[in-house]
Amino acid sequence: MTQRQPASEFRYWAFISYSHKDKSWGRWLHKALETYRVPKRLQGMPTAAGRVPARLTPIFRDRDELPTASNLGTAIEEALRQSWCLIVICSPDAAQSRWVNEEVLAFQRLGRGNRIHCLIVDSGDDAAAPLAFPPALGEREEAEGNRSGEPIAADARRFGDGRTGAKLKLIAGILGIGYDTLVQREQQRRHRNLLAVTCASLALVVVLAAATVIAITSRRDAVDQRTHAESLVEFMIGDLRKKLEPDGKLATLDAVGKEALAYYASQKSQDLDADGLARRARALHMIGEVYDLRGELDEALKVFEQAADSTAELVAREPDNGQRIFDHAQSVFWVGYIAYQRGNVTVAEPAFLEYKRLTERLVAIDPSNDDWQAELGYANSNLGTLLYEQGRLDEAANIYSSELDTAKRMGQEDQETYDRQVRIAQAYARLANIFYVQGRLRESADFRQSEGKIYEEAIRKNPNNNDAKEALSINQRSLGRILLDLGDLTSATVKFERAEKLAATLFATDPDNANWVDSAVAAQTSLAEALTFANQIHPAIGMSANARKLAEELVARDPTVTAWQLRWLNVLLLQARQRLEFGSSDEALRLATDIVNRVDGLPQGKLRDWERTNVLVQALVLVGEAGARSGEITNAEMAWDRVLEVLDGGVEAQIPKNLAARALALSALGRGKRAITAIESLRKIGYREYTYLEALSQVAGTTSLMDSHSVGASVVDSRHKMKGIRTWRTT
Repeated sequence: MTQRQPASEFRYWAFISYSHKDKSWGRWLHKALETYRVPKRLQGMPTAAGRVPARLTPIFRDRDELPTASNLGTAIEEALRQSWCLIVICSPDAAQSRWVNEEVLAFQRLGRGNRIHCLIVDSGDDAAAPLAFPPALGEREEAEGNRSGEPIAADARRFGDGRTGAKLKLIAGILGIGYDTLVQREQQRRHRNLLAVTCASLALVVVLAAATVIAITSRRDAVDQRTHAESLVEFMIGDLRKKLEPDGKLATLDAVGKEALAYYASQKSQDLDADGLARRARALHMIGEVYDLRGELDEALKVFEQAADSTAELVAREPDNGQRIFDHAQSVFWVGYIAYQRGNVTVAEPAFLEYKRLTERLVAIDPSNDDWQAELGYANSNLGTLLYEQGRLDEAANIYSSELDTAKRMGQEDQETYDRQVRIAQAYARLANIFYVQGRLRESADFRQSEGKIYEEAIRKNPNNNDAKEALSINQRSLGRILLDLGDLTSATVKFERAEKLAATLFATDPDNANWVDSAVAAQTSLAEALTFANQIHPAIGMSANARKLAEELVARDPTVTAWQLRWLNVLLLQARQRLEFGSSDEALRLATDIVNRVDGLPQGKLRDWERTNVLVQALVLVGEAGARSGEITNAEMAWDRVLEVLDGGVEAQIPKNLAARALALSALGRGKRAITAIESLRKIGYREYTYLEALSQVAGTTSLMDSHSVGASVVDSRHKMKGIRTWRTT
């Protein structure tokens, strides 16, 4: 029967409001209401809520209770607006919950106070104990003349209505029909069902006798068919998946994963043996990875957690089975990786530690298994990445160096396997990142060169290896950034063009792939920056505008992903720089100030905090430069002061671009001796980034500071000479 929605302007029959300490009651009530089948003789009866449906679906329950927020979220308020009635789970905890009270108030403000229903739960075993209601409910009852100030409610406690009676009271209230009427119809239905079961049982005895003979003869055929089907599923999520993954097309991977899941959906869970459950978990991994690549992290997390439940149970059954441990390690990793992308170290770190523990068990079971040795290497690298993101560079470098040695040894033994070679490349990349942050620019460039050669060779062997193309795009962009910092604009531009071309090819192949969208945004931003330095105005502005559009679409997929927020803000930084470079200092000041405010609004205390600081510092530099040009001297000085304050210690102060920002701030504030010390440090590492040198020449006010940078002045002059020479070719 087609399910009817509540009155046409509403989407949900009810919104369940509860304290998170009562979430088990919330789950029970949600399931009890949505699975309850209304007696047929009541279905279709007209009520204020519309005609009585067969089932009360949907019911809204899910809610994130954010203690740092000052009001209800937009999604919660919208769900309240679209709900026919409100059910409040009343307990001592709910009475103290600010959010339950806020939801009651919000529903009352909608003029639906007469459609609020209460479910009393858990006040201990004392029937005489005072009931606990949110303040908003008590105030309403007193205003309406109820002396006790307590609303009438269904009582799920054992000495009250009990769960069944309370459920029926709530359903009667939601539908607006008499409680006695509903109870009477329910009893009639039970009597009919009992009679039907009795008759069916007698018939079943006869049927089973005949079916037994048939089952014995058909069982062998069913087993053969199931074995064949499961071998096909194993191929789909195993060998076929490995062949498809380098291509990276999400639609293909998604189709394969869903075909595998469709098979298991047709099987009863209790009929699946351990191997069947494991294959089902691997199919869930595949679907989850597709969700992750599309940027649908909430859906991905649900799938990975579902897989983790199955794989954990299988490990508990067979604790020494390597395949079971391996499958569970994948579940644990993916749950942690979703948290990592959102900057949630409190969830990511324990998950990555558990992933490492599981891979260590694998290696202990079979030290000669190279795949399991590689898995342990991945686990170590993940922990190194967490250390890197937290600014613990020396600890991360030790892990990465060990991983590089191991990867080289294993790669030497098998030079044809892509996974072995890419493991070496990733170790180079991670160490290059650390060298860059430490100001070891030449070493960082050398490691990036070594990394890039591996991807180039992989693409030469397989021109359709999109995984290698994505990695090479990131590599070329990173190498271009180092060359830009070393003052080599021409070589940097060549690298950025290669990165952008690779990223554009991937994006055109599958715009749903969030990783490829992110690569396209980053590559376009880098190339637009180089074009800005070369005074290629129109191409630079056009490319940065396109990068901003893609970045905004990426953030819209999931605003909780810190990296995407920072990517978008970096595009805005470039646009502010372009306004400053091309003569609109007032616009540059406005945009840079807006970026500072946005960065200040990002949550702190998470992973990538120092990357957040990088964006903040560069925005403050722009406020300082643009403020000076616009005559906003006070704002400029405040910005320079804050640069020094933000960079007072921490890993952020080591990064060359931030060290340059500190030198500019000291110069602008007239602190010459300290400025010269910072400038000298930059000179020693070969830092000659164009905006730094030009800004230094403008804010210093003297030639002595520029002279201290050796070739600084000549590099600035060469930049002006380059303007207008390089032509932009469009295809």
